[in-house]
Amino acid sequence: MGRTAKDNRDLPHPKPVEKIELSDRNATGRFIAAALFLLVGAGALVYAFRQLGTPEAGWQAIQAGTGSGPTCGEEFVFLYELGAGGQPVLTESRAVTAEYTKACRKAFQMFHTSETFEDTVSLCEISGRPNQELEVDPALYGAFAAVREEGDRTVYLGPVYARYGDLFYCTDDSQLADFDPYSSEEVAREYAAAAAYAMDPAHIDVELLGENRVRLRVSEEYLAFAQREGIERFLDFGWMRNAFAADYLAQTMAEAGFTKGSISSIDGFIRCLDGREGSYSLNLYDVEGEKPVQAGVLEYQGPMSLVSLRAFPLNEGDRQRCYRLRNGELRTMYLDPRDGRCKNALNALTCYAGDRTCAQLAMAAAPIFIADTFETGPLERLAEEGVYAACFRNGALWRTEPQP
Repeated sequence: MGRTAKDNRDLPHPKPVEKIELSDRNATGRFIAAALFLLVGAGALVYAFRQLGTPEAGWQAIQAGTGSGPTCGEEFVFLYELGAGGQPVLTESRAVTAEYTKACRKAFQMFHTSETFEDTVSLCEISGRPNQELEVDPALYGAFAAVREEGDRTVYLGPVYARYGDLFYCTDDSQLADFDPYSSEEVAREYAAAAAYAMDPAHIDVELLGENRVRLRVSEEYLAFAQREGIERFLDFGWMRNAFAADYLAQTMAEAGFTKGSISSIDGFIRCLDGREGSYSLNLYDVEGEKPVQAGVLEYQGPMSLVSLRAFPLNEGDRQRCYRLRNGELRTMYLDPRDGRCKNALNALTCYAGDRTCAQLAMAAAPIFIADTFETGPLERLAEEGVYAACFRNGALWRTEPQP
């Protein structure tokens, strides 16, 4: 609750206002002058607003509008080169913004875990209607198909993420006992029990029925457990959510023909759509003590998907994904679906490929990064498939991509 206190400072004391009487003489002249000033002022304001509302050619950050409802736009940066295709800049800007806004709103709704919507079936609605057949957006259907193909079970860790997410709003270590399995054995047992159900397709699985129809199959045993434990959220993509959202945004913009740019999430998922000549760069970070430091630069040419996983806060948005204890330890969103505990074998890991989506890269990197120890073998095998990685080992940059 906010607190207020009486302000006892000696504030400046203005002089009494002096009243000035105006005579009626030359009133007509004053009226004409005032009207002219109003016209000039109005014209200046119109010109200023037009100037502010007219985008310039070149690289611009496309902002998702919020007039028709919330979007995921605040979690993404869409850099786009306006005017590069010969189209009038204002026309192109409006078209790109409208398409991007629509996509950001749809992504916000599809992957929402605690809200339902009239025109979009969200994860929340699917969780709330187990063992029922529902028709979902093709993008969400594709996300479930990708999860099934990769065998990743993170999305079924919804009950853990629903509780664990409150950890990042704690303001003192004493509050962690309700959410952190490393601080409470009871919490650790509860997370492990939920994770055991999440890992077992016999207890929970999204069935793909074709034609964008799905059914969240949940066993009677798991439903009974959920009722006892007060579980309402079965599905949650967790830390991978923006990987799937980035893929959806990229696909939507590419299908609309807007490919002269790059879409980046604030938590490390990038889709470069640009297939023209020219290179992009990504800053690579490591951590020294408790301070993140830029330790390298990765240059690449698009189209490209990149995923940067980091177990330390880098920007203001990371405050909702990282919590630092008084002893310096960090808690992150990277939960192991086998036991619900956050883990990281490296401070940071970046994976990239020209023929994979962010979601595919995230699921490939997850068992390597979310582990107790780091092994190079899995990354070297991914490199043989065209999925490259960069990370820091013993203070030096290590990459699996062959260097010229």
